[in-house]
Amino acid sequence: MNKDKLAYQRIVLKISGESFSSSENLKSISRQIIDARKLGVEIGVVVGGGNLIRGKTATGIDRRIADRIGLLSTIVNGLLLENALKKSAKVIHLAAFPIKGIVEPYSQEHALECLKSHQILVLSGGTGSLFFSTDTAAALRAAELEADAVIKGTKVDGVYSADPHKNPKAVKFDKISCSQALNQDLKIMDSTAFTLCQENRIPIVVIDIFQPNSLKKVLLGKKIGSMIC
Repeated sequence: MNKDKLAYQRIVLKISGESFSSSENLKSISRQIIDARKLGVEIGVVVGGGNLIRGKTATGIDRRIADRIGLLSTIVNGLLLENALKKSAKVIHLAAFPIKGIVEPYSQEHALECLKSHQILVLSGGTGSLFFSTDTAAALRAAELEADAVIKGTKVDGVYSADPHKNPKAVKFDKISCSQALNQDLKIMDSTAFTLCQENRIPIVVIDIFQPNSLKKVLLGKKIGSMIC
């Protein structure tokens, strides 16, 4: 594959906990990540943990405890993704905080070396701090790793004025600025993630990752999903 034909040379892909809701979903998304690596794209994958717990909305649990559980849940999902990927590709799993004998600690320098040696990065543990979402972690890692874009893989095929699953009159935006997304309070990412990407001039592309080949299409410059820039 001629890298000049790629829309992005290095990306951070953010996948939600929903990606781990079934073995079929995990297999499909893993296949897309491997196909992206075969194109020559350097790729880091930030995993969410919402399939296990959401710290902000967990009932009956202190928010700080819930966030700690959430951080650990992303490591569980990271291990599942690592296992799915390593059968067909070189992969390394780095976490924002180390667990000896289970997952290596993340550092910017080590992560960059792994990308340059053609390994897929699985990035878990969020930012390593409480009260920050994994969307913010994806934006932070993209800035640290000098990524060309953040690709947010969701169950919706772009950014809408409202939840299209609840409101059939919701309008899809093919392209929108970070400022507009913030001002209109669009819920596709949190404000900290938007701000980080805006300040570092990193575009965000939102796609339906559950559609086959959606990631490959974006990397090849196809007009799908929505761009926030």
